Amino acid sequence: MSNSSSTYGEIEIGLHRMQPEAYEVELRVTDPDSDAEIAPARAQARIPLDEMGALAYSPREYGQRLADQLFEDQALREFYGRSKTAFDSRGLVIRVRLLIGPSAPELHSLRWELLLDPEAKQQFSTSERILFSRFILNRDWRVIKLRPKADLNAVIAASAPNDLAKYGLADVDKASEIARARGALAGIRSTAVGEDLPLTLPGLIAAIRPGIDILYLVCHGALPKGEAPCLFLQDEQGKTARVLANDLAQQISELQQAPRLIVIASCESAGREDDFSIDGTTAAQSALAPRLAEAGVPAVIAMQGKITMESVKQALPVFFRELLKDGQIDRAMAVARGTIRDRLDSWMPALFLRLKSGRIWYEPGFAGEVRNEFEKWRSICNSVRKGRFIPVLGPELGEDLFGGTSELANRLAEKHAFPLASYERLDLAKVTQFISTNQDRSYASEAVQDQFLQQLTEPLNGGANSNMQKAPSALLDLAIQRCISDGEHPYRILSDLPASIYLNASYVPLLFRSLKGVGKNPEAIVASWRGVDVPKQPQPKNAIPAAETPWVYHVFGLFGRPDTMVLTEDDFFDYLIATSRLDLLLPTLVGRLMQSSLLFLGFRLDDWRFRVLFRMIVTRQGTETMKELSHVGVQVNPDEQNFADVERTRRYIESYFHGGMSAPEISIYWGSSADFLRQLRENLNASIKDEPVRVAVNNNDWL
Repeated sequence: MSNSSSTYGEIEIGLHRMQPEAYEVELRVTDPDSDAEIAPARAQARIPLDEMGALAYSPREYGQRLADQLFEDQALREFYGRSKTAFDSRGLVIRVRLLIGPSAPELHSLRWELLLDPEAKQQFSTSERILFSRFILNRDWRVIKLRPKADLNAVIAASAPNDLAKYGLADVDKASEIARARGALAGIRSTAVGEDLPLTLPGLIAAIRPGIDILYLVCHGALPKGEAPCLFLQDEQGKTARVLANDLAQQISELQQAPRLIVIASCESAGREDDFSIDGTTAAQSALAPRLAEAGVPAVIAMQGKITMESVKQALPVFFRELLKDGQIDRAMAVARGTIRDRLDSWMPALFLRLKSGRIWYEPGFAGEVRNEFEKWRSICNSVRKGRFIPVLGPELGEDLFGGTSELANRLAEKHAFPLASYERLDLAKVTQFISTNQDRSYASEAVQDQFLQQLTEPLNGGANSNMQKAPSALLDLAIQRCISDGEHPYRILSDLPASIYLNASYVPLLFRSLKGVGKNPEAIVASWRGVDVPKQPQPKNAIPAAETPWVYHVFGLFGRPDTMVLTEDDFFDYLIATSRLDLLLPTLVGRLMQSSLLFLGFRLDDWRFRVLFRMIVTRQGTETMKELSHVGVQVNPDEQNFADVERTRRYIESYFHGGMSAPEISIYWGSSADFLRQLRENLNASIKDEPVRVAVNNNDWL
């Protein structure tokens, strides 16, 4: 089933310091059923931290006092009440996000999970109708890449120094802690790091560097008065190694992909149910959580008090079980807290999020699909088996090898001080337009090629600090060896399919080399379109493409040939002008396009390359014949870096490709290209078994 999620009403409570103990409160409301922008409500609030500390042993009174202070302004309280009533009347679940701005880090020390609803006088954090989290803003622009539910993986890390007694701390039973973590993570593939060896900081970073979904960390910590928080990991001899929270966060921020969820769990030595004090360990953990979120970790769960082991044993298994249902972290946390709502420490798990959608995984499938029953699989498989299909390949197809074009654009933007809005720094055409204007186009072209090679080097050499120095050809050979040896890789599956034409919107010849790697004899075709001369159509050596001698048509140019690359925003406009002067798509290619099922793979469907190429195909004469065929566009869920409303964007994309009077309908497959190609191969194998035996018939026999 595709991963459509529930619709939520959203209320964001922003807090920004104006002066000591005086804060601006900003309420922003988002109605999922309205395109209108709702003006935020603002007020002032006085929140004395010392007075709140005096209520530490009175949870109910603590939560009421927080609500009274936060909603002291009557207009603000009424705005909240109206919004909540409007959402309740439509049966919407409400997502409440507490945004503590950079000017008010001291507010993280408050127990916001005890906050009461000012209307219902009920605790936010244990309600399944109101999903509560602490929302973190940060300047980490790494693209958060969700993974399929089936691929979720976790690392369990438990630190058990052998000299804790000198710090007045109880020993950590590593075996028991790891066993408890494995029990909580039931249903998620997990490995333990440092199970038989000390848990060192380098060992921990090495374990999460390949890219993991969940880090489950168990360790002591300390927050000495006047000093920075630290965690107690180990040195090579197993003794305590004090690791500053900032140092751990910094090293995680330098990874190509941070863990999607970090759970900082309490040790067996946690406190009594009625002990609401904060010891050094919980203080350090709760201080680490916002630092990790600011370092780029999408979600962090930390304990903000001496939570009992009984509450941990009850809540965390429920949290992970619920997380596996729909991937919604805040909903899973609400259910987990609700499970222990009658326990006095139910508020202690704090959730820090930088994901507005709250989701960390997706389940691949076609839009609107029910029980994986997509009606057009048979027709798609029939077109593929008979070679009547054309893969239309985007630049994201090899993202596992180099991180994708958003990552490419992001790093280039960082290096060249890109000045525009944060979401625009993920748009390669915009970033290269800036670089080209600030320097020149030749420099921009070389910068993109150099950055691509650097990002390609990192996974091949095991990390971002790679010193590998190889020629582009040697690097591409290494990458292709990895693809060809992996039967599940998109390039390998594509190379094994009987396509005679591949329409390639990437600048990288990875597909060309993959085809050669499986014994085919492909021909790379590149159109020259730049300059004052009339563009010329390329003249392929093989006039008729075939499955063993396919064309790989690089529509927007090729690395190493900067004159052919369609790179900047201006390039795309110039390219369209050039195509109006002379059709750059070969007649043979155009004829095949009109009679083939198209498989759009490796695109962001909002990308310039896709939109230009799509319009070049569907606006030419003869596209009526394409409506009789099945076409597929593969698209990973819209991400929050580019879209403010992910669910509405999904609906827009699905309606855009629904087809029109003459345009073909494209069925949207939500997932990665690898997800789709694996499923295509499974259906191809199944269809061969189920296909009825057919008699060879000459068309004249019917006359």
